[in-house]
Amino acid sequence: MLRLTSACIVLIASVPVSAASLPSDVQTFVSERENCDHFRGEEPYDADRRREIEAALDRYCRGTDARLDGLKKKYRNAPAAVRDLLNGFEYPIE
Repeated sequence: MLRLTSACIVLIASVPVSAASLPSDVQTFVSERENCDHFRGEEPYDADRRREIEAALDRYCRGTDARLDGLKKKYRNAPAAVRDLLNGFEYPIE
């Protein structure tokens, strides 16, 4: 019985956290930070594209270091899946 219980714990712990199970402020942060990370990897192949990327970086990236730090503090006692998700973001980026 102990082996079965241990196996179930391992399986449950390995299931990724779903977006719907995240607190709303974490959901919002993850969405915006994913957009930020996307544009951080874009190449500015001409002046127009450079302006588009800079605008997107300003929109999605500004303040994310402070927000991430605040969320990590707020959810320091949250389930491991939430803490691991937040700890998975590169820091600092600004």
